[in-house]
Amino acid sequence: MSKIAFLFPGQGSQTVGMGVELAERFTEARAAFDQASQVLNWDLLQACREGPEDRLRKTEVAQPALYVTGYAAFAVLRSLGITPDGVAGHSIGEYAALAAAGVFGFTEGLDLVRERGLLMQAAGQEHPGSMAAILGLSREAIQALCDKIQPVHGVCAPVNFNSPEQIVVAGEKAAIEALGAAAPAQGAKRAIPLNVSGAFHSPLMKEAAVRMKSILCRVSFRDATCPVAMNVDGQLRQDAASLQSALAQQLDHSVEWVKSVEGLRDAGCSIFVECGPGRVLSGLLRRIDKGLKAYSTETAEALEEVRNALSVIRKGAR
Repeated sequence: MSKIAFLFPGQGSQTVGMGVELAERFTEARAAFDQASQVLNWDLLQACREGPEDRLRKTEVAQPALYVTGYAAFAVLRSLGITPDGVAGHSIGEYAALAAAGVFGFTEGLDLVRERGLLMQAAGQEHPGSMAAILGLSREAIQALCDKIQPVHGVCAPVNFNSPEQIVVAGEKAAIEALGAAAPAQGAKRAIPLNVSGAFHSPLMKEAAVRMKSILCRVSFRDATCPVAMNVDGQLRQDAASLQSALAQQLDHSVEWVKSVEGLRDAGCSIFVECGPGRVLSGLLRRIDKGLKAYSTETAEALEEVRNALSVIRKGAR
């Protein structure tokens, strides 16, 4: 029988209205939002429902919103009898993936996410930076460009290996602008500036990463209930200490998303369910391996499609 992996999206997938339909239709989702609002001391569901978009884009709002919306979708799937054989999350989504795998509790994870968002927001103000998605250049070509630009314009590095055709770079603004201008001459199809508040996963996040590591040490990690493909290297882990160590490296290290998806695939996962808003990860999945099936959970109708599809697959496996 085909194995199922749950994927949890990262920053950039947030949108006004995220999670609202699930919270209105499913008690499990509403409970997650209500509990989160109590922990945060502000109305998260209202922020998701009303925005505005500029507020949801702020790191300290976007990260809790993505974490809770992803976990709420997972809670609904679990109530329908659908559980994962493996999980992965993109950047902030990794926290929801770990909570779904039972590594720490929902509210413990939310506390960590809140601290992470504040640290990253502060780092972005202290060390201003930007990010850009480069389409159509190889990992080696982008690294060579960064090596050429960095001595002249400042820090820049490839940080998100999202698909064979899409790599995100991050660093100081002048360096990212120079890289974006130089990339087409090297064969890039496009260089797309990202609307973010800092150079996430780059060396500019080093101080935030050190502080986050000390915060993570306060939480008791548990062994995961299923394998977790971790951002830092794409390796599948279940041991509590190994998971904690990998998560501690996340803020100023690359997101190895291609390796994460391939690791889950090689472990037997052929069905991938995106838990959270949007279909960004589903799109990347098709670029990594067209043979993998992707499903969304952003609406009640999409959740029903997941349940029906898995029901057919399970019947066929008997």
